[in-house]
Amino acid sequence: MYQLTPRMQQNLRQYLEKYHDLFDGGRCSGWELEELIYKSIQSDNTAGHHPTWQEGGHDDQADIRVRVNGEIYPLQIKSGEVKQVRSGTQRKPHLVLSGHRMSRFNGDFKVITEYLNEERADFLSIPYRKVEDDTGRHHIYQIVYVEGMYLRQLNPDQWEKVGASWRQVNPYKVIFTVSPSMSWQVWWRIPLSLVLHSPEFVIG
Repeated sequence: MYQLTPRMQQNLRQYLEKYHDLFDGGRCSGWELEELIYKSIQSDNTAGHHPTWQEGGHDDQADIRVRVNGEIYPLQIKSGEVKQVRSGTQRKPHLVLSGHRMSRFNGDFKVITEYLNEERADFLSIPYRKVEDDTGRHHIYQIVYVEGMYLRQLNPDQWEKVGASWRQVNPYKVIFTVSPSMSWQVWWRIPLSLVLHSPEFVIG
Protein backbone atom coordinates (compact mmCIF):
# COMPACT_ATOMS: atom_id res chain seq x y z
CA MET A 1 0.00 0.00 0.00
CA TYR A 2 1.32 3.42 -0.94
CA GLN A 3 2.23 5.87 1.84
CA LEU A 4 3.51 9.44 1.84
CA THR A 5 7.12 9.90 2.90
CA PRO A 6 7.85 12.03 5.99
CA ARG A 7 8.89 14.92 3.74
CA MET A 8 5.62 14.67 1.78
CA GLN A 9 3.65 14.69 5.03
CA GLN A 10 5.55 17.76 6.24
CA ASN A 11 4.90 19.58 2.97
CA LEU A 12 1.22 18.63 3.00
CA ARG A 13 0.93 20.19 6.43
CA GLN A 14 2.64 23.36 5.17
CA TYR A 15 0.27 23.51 2.18
CA LEU A 16 -2.73 23.15 4.49
CA GLU A 17 -1.37 25.95 6.67
CA LYS A 18 -1.21 28.20 3.58
CA TYR A 19 -4.74 27.14 2.62
CA HIS A 20 -6.10 28.12 6.03
CA ASP A 21 -4.25 31.43 5.91
CA LEU A 22 -6.62 32.20 3.03
CA PHE A 23 -9.72 30.21 3.97
CA ASP A 24 -10.44 29.86 7.67
CA GLY A 25 -14.06 28.70 7.53
CA GLY A 26 -13.67 24.94 7.30
CA ARG A 27 -11.87 21.94 5.91
CA CYS A 28 -9.86 21.65 2.73
CA SER A 29 -11.65 19.09 0.55
CA GLY A 30 -12.52 18.15 -3.03
CA TRP A 31 -10.14 18.91 -5.85
CA GLU A 32 -8.18 21.36 -3.66
CA LEU A 33 -7.25 18.51 -1.33
CA GLU A 34 -6.38 16.27 -4.29
CA GLU A 35 -4.07 18.94 -5.71
CA LEU A 36 -2.32 19.55 -2.38
CA ILE A 37 -1.65 15.82 -2.01
CA TYR A 38 -0.44 15.65 -5.62
CA LYS A 39 1.93 18.59 -5.01
CA SER A 40 3.12 16.98 -1.75
CA ILE A 41 4.07 13.78 -3.58
CA GLN A 42 5.87 15.83 -6.24
CA SER A 43 7.74 17.81 -3.59
CA ASP A 44 9.98 14.96 -2.40
CA ASN A 45 12.58 14.98 -5.16
CA THR A 46 14.69 12.26 -3.52
CA ALA A 47 11.94 9.62 -3.21
CA GLY A 48 11.62 8.73 -6.91
CA HIS A 49 7.81 8.84 -6.80
CA HIS A 50 6.10 10.10 -9.96
CA PRO A 51 2.44 11.11 -9.58
CA THR A 52 -0.18 11.88 -12.20
CA TRP A 53 -3.41 13.59 -11.19
CA GLN A 54 -6.73 13.22 -13.00
CA GLU A 55 -8.44 16.47 -12.08
CA GLY A 56 -12.21 16.09 -11.84
CA GLY A 57 -12.03 12.33 -12.46
CA HIS A 58 -14.83 9.85 -11.91
CA ASP A 59 -15.54 9.18 -8.24
CA ASP A 60 -15.01 5.41 -8.57
CA GLN A 61 -11.58 5.63 -10.23
CA ALA A 62 -8.14 6.69 -9.04
CA ASP A 63 -7.66 10.43 -8.52
CA ILE A 64 -3.87 10.10 -8.36
CA ARG A 65 -1.60 7.38 -9.71
CA VAL A 66 1.94 7.16 -8.34
CA ARG A 67 4.68 5.30 -10.21
CA VAL A 68 7.47 3.94 -8.00
CA ASN A 69 10.20 1.78 -9.59
CA GLY A 70 7.88 0.82 -12.43
CA GLU A 71 4.95 -0.13 -10.17
CA ILE A 72 1.73 1.90 -10.28
CA TYR A 73 -0.19 2.74 -7.09
CA PRO A 74 -3.73 4.04 -7.76
CA LEU A 75 -5.17 6.25 -5.02
CA GLN A 76 -8.62 7.65 -4.39
CA ILE A 77 -8.46 10.81 -2.29
CA LYS A 78 -11.19 11.15 0.34
CA SER A 79 -11.90 13.70 3.04
CA GLY A 80 -13.63 11.55 5.65
CA GLU A 81 -14.40 11.86 9.31
CA VAL A 82 -13.62 9.75 12.38
CA LYS A 83 -16.74 8.97 14.41
CA GLN A 84 -17.86 6.65 17.15
CA VAL A 85 -20.06 4.05 15.42
CA ARG A 86 -22.06 1.21 16.92
CA SER A 87 -20.46 -2.13 16.03
CA GLY A 88 -22.29 -5.04 17.64
CA THR A 89 -22.96 -4.06 21.24
CA GLN A 90 -20.22 -1.42 21.46
CA ARG A 91 -19.41 1.97 19.99
CA LYS A 92 -15.96 2.10 18.42
CA PRO A 93 -14.05 4.68 16.34
CA HIS A 94 -14.58 4.29 12.59
CA LEU A 95 -13.41 6.20 9.54
CA VAL A 96 -16.58 7.33 7.73
CA LEU A 97 -16.25 7.86 3.97
CA SER A 98 -18.78 8.70 1.29
CA GLY A 99 -18.50 6.91 -2.03
CA HIS A 100 -20.02 6.24 -5.41
CA ARG A 101 -23.57 7.01 -6.52
CA MET A 102 -25.19 3.98 -8.14
CA SER A 103 -28.64 5.09 -9.32
CA ARG A 104 -27.81 3.73 -12.80
CA PHE A 105 -28.19 0.20 -11.41
CA ASN A 106 -31.91 0.75 -10.69
CA GLY A 107 -31.80 -0.85 -7.24
CA ASP A 108 -30.49 -4.21 -8.52
CA PHE A 109 -28.53 -5.48 -5.51
CA LYS A 110 -26.82 -8.22 -7.48
CA VAL A 111 -25.30 -5.64 -9.82
CA ILE A 112 -24.64 -3.17 -6.96
CA THR A 113 -22.81 -5.86 -5.00
CA GLU A 114 -20.71 -6.92 -7.99
CA TYR A 115 -19.81 -3.29 -8.58
CA LEU A 116 -18.78 -2.66 -4.96
CA ASN A 117 -16.71 -5.86 -4.92
CA GLU A 118 -14.61 -4.78 -7.91
CA GLU A 119 -10.92 -4.17 -7.26
CA ARG A 120 -10.05 -0.50 -7.56
CA ALA A 121 -7.72 1.92 -5.82
CA ASP A 122 -6.60 2.16 -2.23
CA PHE A 123 -7.85 5.21 -0.29
CA LEU A 124 -5.82 8.08 1.11
CA SER A 125 -8.15 9.91 3.47
CA ILE A 126 -7.60 13.19 5.32
CA PRO A 127 -10.17 13.25 8.16
CA TYR A 128 -10.86 16.62 9.72
CA ARG A 129 -12.41 18.16 12.79
CA LYS A 130 -12.67 21.77 13.94
CA VAL A 131 -12.19 22.99 17.49
CA GLU A 132 -12.95 26.49 18.72
CA ASP A 133 -11.82 27.54 22.19
CA ASP A 134 -10.48 30.56 24.07
CA THR A 135 -7.36 30.59 21.88
CA GLY A 136 -9.29 30.66 18.61
CA ARG A 137 -10.22 28.26 15.81
CA HIS A 138 -8.13 25.15 15.21
CA HIS A 139 -8.24 22.85 12.18
CA ILE A 140 -7.25 19.30 13.06
CA TYR A 141 -6.25 16.85 10.33
CA GLN A 142 -4.94 13.31 10.10
CA ILE A 143 -3.58 11.15 7.28
CA VAL A 144 -5.24 7.73 6.95
CA TYR A 145 -4.48 4.89 4.52
CA VAL A 146 -7.13 2.27 3.66
CA GLU A 147 -6.41 -0.83 1.60
CA GLY A 148 -9.08 -1.45 -1.01
CA MET A 149 -9.18 -5.16 -0.12
CA TYR A 150 -11.10 -4.29 3.06
CA LEU A 151 -13.95 -2.77 1.04
CA ARG A 152 -15.05 -5.94 -0.75
CA GLN A 153 -16.46 -9.43 -0.01
CA LEU A 154 -20.11 -8.40 0.04
CA ASN A 155 -22.94 -10.89 -0.51
CA PRO A 156 -25.90 -9.81 -2.70
CA ASP A 157 -28.33 -11.73 -0.46
CA GLN A 158 -27.25 -10.14 2.84
CA TRP A 159 -28.46 -6.55 2.49
CA GLU A 160 -30.81 -5.50 5.29
CA LYS A 161 -33.17 -2.53 5.23
CA VAL A 162 -32.50 -0.11 8.10
CA GLY A 163 -34.80 2.91 8.04
CA ALA A 164 -34.61 4.42 4.57
CA SER A 165 -31.25 2.80 3.74
CA TRP A 166 -29.79 -0.65 3.08
CA ARG A 167 -26.96 -2.03 5.21
CA GLN A 168 -24.44 -4.88 5.14
CA VAL A 169 -21.33 -5.72 7.19
CA ASN A 170 -18.53 -7.56 5.38
CA PRO A 171 -16.14 -10.12 6.97
CA TYR A 172 -13.74 -7.30 7.93
CA LYS A 173 -16.52 -5.59 9.97
CA VAL A 174 -16.72 -2.70 7.51
CA ILE A 175 -20.27 -1.32 7.54
CA PHE A 176 -21.71 -0.51 4.10
CA THR A 177 -24.77 1.71 3.82
CA VAL A 178 -26.57 2.44 0.53
CA SER A 179 -29.05 5.32 0.50
CA PRO A 180 -31.68 5.31 -2.32
CA SER A 181 -32.72 8.88 -1.41
CA MET A 182 -29.15 10.05 -2.15
CA SER A 183 -28.94 8.56 -5.64
CA TRP A 184 -28.00 5.18 -4.14
CA GLN A 185 -24.77 6.55 -2.69
CA VAL A 186 -22.60 4.16 -0.70
CA TRP A 187 -21.08 5.06 2.67
CA TRP A 188 -18.29 3.09 4.33
CA ARG A 189 -17.72 2.92 8.08
CA ILE A 190 -14.29 1.39 8.49
CA PRO A 191 -12.93 0.25 11.90
CA LEU A 192 -9.78 2.19 12.73
CA SER A 193 -8.13 -1.13 13.59
CA LEU A 194 -8.00 -1.86 9.82
CA VAL A 195 -6.22 1.32 8.73
CA LEU A 196 -2.82 2.95 9.05
CA HIS A 197 -2.93 6.53 10.28
CA SER A 198 -0.66 9.36 11.32
CA PRO A 199 -1.07 11.32 14.56
CA GLU A 200 -3.43 14.27 14.31
CA PHE A 201 -1.86 17.63 13.53
CA VAL A 202 -3.28 21.04 14.36
CA ILE A 203 -3.39 24.08 12.10
CA GLY A 204 -4.29 27.48 13.51
